[in-house]
Amino acid sequence: MQKKLIALAVAGLSTAAFAQTNVTIYGVADVSGQGTNMGSGSARADSTTGKITSGGAFNMKSNSSLIGFKGTEDLGNGLKGMFQIETNINLTGQSAGQGVAAGTSNSNFSSLRDSYVGVSSKYGTAMGGYLTTPFRATLTSFDVMPGATGDGRIENLMGKVRMSSQALGQGNSNAIGYVQADNSIRATALAYALPTMYGFNGTIAYTGSNNNGGTNQTALGYTGAQSQVNAAPIQGALGVNLGWEGYGFGIKGAYQQAKVNDFTGTAYSATTQTAIQGYTSYLIGAQYTGVPGLKLAAVYNRNSVGMNSTSSGTLAGGSAKGSNNGIWAGASYRFGNNEPRLSYSNVSNSSGLSNSSYGAQDGATQWTANWGYYLSKRTQVYGIVSTLKNNANANFNMASGGTALNATGGQIITTYGAGLRTNF
Repeated sequence: MQKKLIALAVAGLSTAAFAQTNVTIYGVADVSGQGTNMGSGSARADSTTGKITSGGAFNMKSNSSLIGFKGTEDLGNGLKGMFQIETNINLTGQSAGQGVAAGTSNSNFSSLRDSYVGVSSKYGTAMGGYLTTPFRATLTSFDVMPGATGDGRIENLMGKVRMSSQALGQGNSNAIGYVQADNSIRATALAYALPTMYGFNGTIAYTGSNNNGGTNQTALGYTGAQSQVNAAPIQGALGVNLGWEGYGFGIKGAYQQAKVNDFTGTAYSATTQTAIQGYTSYLIGAQYTGVPGLKLAAVYNRNSVGMNSTSSGTLAGGSAKGSNNGIWAGASYRFGNNEPRLSYSNVSNSSGLSNSSYGAQDGATQWTANWGYYLSKRTQVYGIVSTLKNNANANFNMASGGTALNATGGQIITTYGAGLRTNF
């Protein structure tokens, strides 16, 4: 009898908990089969082998497929508790840069996505966890590609600035690689979102700082590969965005300033050492959605990096500042079950980062065409063609990975294929 009473009590508590909290399971499954060709473009031949890296491949790609859980609970007096747990899922068994995965030991569950706990009221929403920063949220809101994913997504070129490793005292003249500063990120953060008033909305987020001391130098893990892109590690960042929407128009701006762990490279020239102190990005964009099914958008982005260098050669001694500019434009139009999408992206060559020939001509241009056909409200098939043209010393690649083709500088990369995408 006592066991029955305990079981009934537990069941009652469980029922009450579920009555208070609305939990939703959601996700995206998106897989495409794509051929990729990499041609020589303006790439230089390797001085040792006399060859230019090129080739072709066919791969299956898991385009930011994800699964998540989210819920809300009414706390009374207009206050609500909320949570979200979200992760990328791997539907092809591949890791980035990997070809065919046979007998893979890779997990279905991949990298963390937006996951947080928070509260909301008429005064706004506060949350803490692993969050999309205001800069990234603003940038991806303009994208016309489904779910802002796939090889043509807006983040592939925008929000980034690259510096040649040779200019920073890394590598040698035959294998330079790049260090990349990227402000379009997710990060551990506290954030506050304003309530929407008269069409205006905004967010501020602070990622904190894991070391405010003077002994926080982190060595860059450079291996000497021309295709390698090393991420400059963020130590702390502050980001804000502000936007207005009405009458079919939307205007948004975002700013982010990131503090970077100082790192000193192991120089191929013993007199060359460089520390990156931080980087800053801002953007402004506009979109029009006043015609049913139509979306037109354009974005301007500027990125800058601050450095100190002891170099007497590739970088002038003392402080230096490098910057680049990015522009993006896109359009999509839904008619019936069809939705064609087109985007253009260009990032300029960096200025002020190096007087070396390896520090110039590091920009790129990308065109993407995507046509979706909706089989239902949640499921679509689509075709994609995208071409990325690297300038002479740039090694940008397609966004989705899943191929062993890696640009070493100056190559033209083209991908084409078809996929199936479903939301649940």
